[in-house]
Amino acid sequence: MELLGLPVQSSVLVYGLLAVALLLPLAVWFISRQRSRARLQWAQYSVLSYVLTDTLEAAVLVDARGIVDFVNPAAEKILKYKLRSARGKHFSELFTLVNPVTLESMVWLNAAQGDVRPQSGHALLNASGINALQVSYTVRPFVYTDTQQPLYLLLLRDQTELYALQLRLDHLEMHDQQTMLLNSKSFESRLKVAIDQVRQHGVKHVFCLVSMDQFKLVNDTLGHSAGDVLIERISRILKEEVDPRRDVLARLGGDEFGILFQESEPAVAARATEQIRQRLESYEFEWNKTRHQVTASIAFVPLYKTLGTPNRVLSVADAACRVAKDKGGNRIHIYKPNDQEILKHRGNMVWLGRLKKAFEGGNFRLVAQPIHLLEPQAFKRPFTHYEVLIRLYDENNQPISPDEFIPAAEYYSMMPRLDRWVVRNLLQALQEITQKVPRPVFAINLSGQSLDEPDFLPFVLEEIRQAGISPAMLCFEITERVAIHNVELAQKFIETLKGLGCSFSLDDFGTGVSSFSYLKTLAVDYLKIDGSFIKDIATDSIAEAMVRSVNQVGHLMGIQVIAEYVENEQIIGILREIGVDYGQGYGISKPLPLAEVIQRHTL
Repeated sequence: MELLGLPVQSSVLVYGLLAVALLLPLAVWFISRQRSRARLQWAQYSVLSYVLTDTLEAAVLVDARGIVDFVNPAAEKILKYKLRSARGKHFSELFTLVNPVTLESMVWLNAAQGDVRPQSGHALLNASGINALQVSYTVRPFVYTDTQQPLYLLLLRDQTELYALQLRLDHLEMHDQQTMLLNSKSFESRLKVAIDQVRQHGVKHVFCLVSMDQFKLVNDTLGHSAGDVLIERISRILKEEVDPRRDVLARLGGDEFGILFQESEPAVAARATEQIRQRLESYEFEWNKTRHQVTASIAFVPLYKTLGTPNRVLSVADAACRVAKDKGGNRIHIYKPNDQEILKHRGNMVWLGRLKKAFEGGNFRLVAQPIHLLEPQAFKRPFTHYEVLIRLYDENNQPISPDEFIPAAEYYSMMPRLDRWVVRNLLQALQEITQKVPRPVFAINLSGQSLDEPDFLPFVLEEIRQAGISPAMLCFEITERVAIHNVELAQKFIETLKGLGCSFSLDDFGTGVSSFSYLKTLAVDYLKIDGSFIKDIATDSIAEAMVRSVNQVGHLMGIQVIAEYVENEQIIGILREIGVDYGQGYGISKPLPLAEVIQRHTL
């Protein structure tokens, strides 16, 4: 048999040689391409390894099976494994990541596989010689060119220092630093829980407000040092008289202490309160070899469903204390619903009528206090940031202190009406501003009562629309306590208005019971450090430490920090040294009439 005129054997040989001739270039090309791929992959790997060697974050490269391919020097230091001994091991032999909430091991690698997006979060790191190290982590797929075998890059950052700082700040936030008792904001949170238990389950609780008689006289005659020592000794006496397993004791401020008798019959709590009164009456305070008798006026307030809020309870108790003091002190006044003595003393019925008349007669006015950058060179520039404040004037055009009418407005739930008046009148005034650069910012205080109203946010949005001003000119201030009271409402309010271009400030920061974790939830632009820390910053090391800590954490989170109660050049100098961004207080400027401020920004 012949093929192409050749014997079969010869023909096969010819076809074979022809096939080799045709396939040889293809094989050479394929081998060359594979080598190029390998060189490219190695180049990618080399670059990645070089970059990770210099990073401060611990970096671990694993394949899809979890086998370690690379650890950088930072990871070697934490995990106690060198690269040569770590490579080839499963990552679980080196470390585990634990969910900080459930304390269960995390399947971080499975979560990252099949997803090109980075995965990130917080975890506890367990490794050789390490237990529950606080870390933040990021998992990022690293895919070589033209390959289906990705590596996964795990980056770990030690958050121990920040976590320890947060714990310290949490403790400072919750406790009075002089007596180490709970502070007022912390106590109010406990009181709110108790009120909810009364309203929902009928649990019996009693609140007592202990106010020292003639404490001001001690300060004036013996000096503030004596007053401080007296407060500390009174706090120790109260600690001895309450049951820490059940009762809650706090210093509410100045010479006032709060006691919450939890799950206690009024008769039992009354006996304990009388024991406290007698113990204080029998105590003699010795100072400079002289003895001084100490007494206290005590408000006894069973928690009724009708009392409603912590502010209402505290307000009623304050009035009951004042009734006790008016009768000579060293006594207990027991609150009852429709207590005529308290109503007479409070005079809130009078204030209710006065507030209604003020709205009708136009007796409210707006002022604006500058909030100024603390950089020395900034003091040469005009003001561009203000806090808007409401003022009330009587029939003789004399100013009435906000400390008089604001509590009454809160008591009768008139704060939303006040806030609406401020928003509407401010936005109307801002329409006259023509200055574009730098654009002034005006901060508006909002009450918790307003945030609780479902139609308040739509009202604000409509007022901004009708005014036609730039939302960037508006900054809304809410207190730390209000934000914590209803985080979801605050978050919705903030997100909605920030979407328009408004900014937000968290006021009175540092005195409440919040964790800095709230700052991750509430996207605020400014933190206002409570003035109680600022006014004592030159003489109180704890106050200075608190300001430094809040400023540090705020800046770590990208939030600008404002100091209130900046009264003199000494305080300004300390704040500048700490690095606080803004200051507000009489040491910078008194509040100015809003009309005057508007005129300054009108070209």
